[in-house]
Amino acid sequence: AALFQNIEWRRAFNILSIALCIWMGYCILEIINPTSSLEGWILSRGLIFNGLIIVIITSLLCTRYSILKAIIFCLSIFTLFAIIKTLMQKFIGFDSFETKWLNAGGATTHIIWSGIRYFSFFTDASNMGANMGAAIMFFGIASLYMRSALCKIYYSCIAILALYALFLSGTRGAIIVPLAGLALYTLISKQTKMVIGGASMLLFIYIFFAFTTIGQSNSSIRRIRTAFNPTKDASYIVRKENQKKLAEYLKYKPFGEGLGLGGVEARKYGSRLTTLIPHDSFYVKTWMETGIVGLVLFLIIYVSALLRGCYLIMFRIKNNELRGILTAIACGIFGMMISAYGNAFFGQFPTGFIIILFLSVLINGEHIDQLLTEKLRTKK
Repeated sequence: AALFQNIEWRRAFNILSIALCIWMGYCILEIINPTSSLEGWILSRGLIFNGLIIVIITSLLCTRYSILKAIIFCLSIFTLFAIIKTLMQKFIGFDSFETKWLNAGGATTHIIWSGIRYFSFFTDASNMGANMGAAIMFFGIASLYMRSALCKIYYSCIAILALYALFLSGTRGAIIVPLAGLALYTLISKQTKMVIGGASMLLFIYIFFAFTTIGQSNSSIRRIRTAFNPTKDASYIVRKENQKKLAEYLKYKPFGEGLGLGGVEARKYGSRLTTLIPHDSFYVKTWMETGIVGLVLFLIIYVSALLRGCYLIMFRIKNNELRGILTAIACGIFGMMISAYGNAFFGQFPTGFIIILFLSVLINGEHIDQLLTEKLRTKK
């Protein structure tokens, strides 16, 4: 009950909630798109409303550092369960529901030439891999800043286990999440040792995958290594060809084909080019459905929110432990945003929810810091 007392309603109005109101309005207007499908539009309601609802709730309720720490800890528990489930799939086998899903068509993308791509309890392996990549950033970076030795050890262990689970997902694009996150960390940490350490690690990882054949006998390493030579990868070439066809088709459709009409899974709403070509990317899907106007608007909203968060971390947050947690969040989100170019997991559960929740936390960062500073001052 204490959580709902003294709610500052003005917290609901921030750069992200206002921007998502604009996005919601744009998506609602998509119903009058001449090529849209009413059924597809109705089933895309999550894309329209969910982000704004999550931002408002988070902005109003996640205002104290204790709540943020509780959210991070809960996420670590869920991540641990996901890792345990992945290990069960590898060492015990798939349960009856998973086997049914694989037999219904999931096996074509999850039991392949390079081995089995494990997916835990996520929608698919790419979603699992991306979340594990983000978990490496969330808990790996947070462990560097936690005051409690127990928290440091616990979060470090979660990050190491998440790295192992990432490799078990067999998802090439997932490795981009911690790499992009690490790159952002070197930019916003403002600590010379961290910058040198992060840059050195990035260089080592790149050389390991791009220029050596170490660990090539391992199916997971072998598959991830292909991500570092995309021009030689057959699926990358096919994706580029598909994007050329879409560019030609969408040239005179600045508002896209209509919500719900991107990708082969939308074929039930009618046969058209956007439902005959797999999107293979959340941004391509957004481009198909909302056009170049919608894609640019979407990217401006998310990139602006992340940049605002990074600015607060670098120049406004005073508490070192809070800054560390917010840095971990920013790096994890950035990694998933970059990786979403190669996979469509961005809009799937729980990824979309986690990204928008943590973007709201970043925007609220300065307020959380002020309350924490006040609390620590009154204790003295």
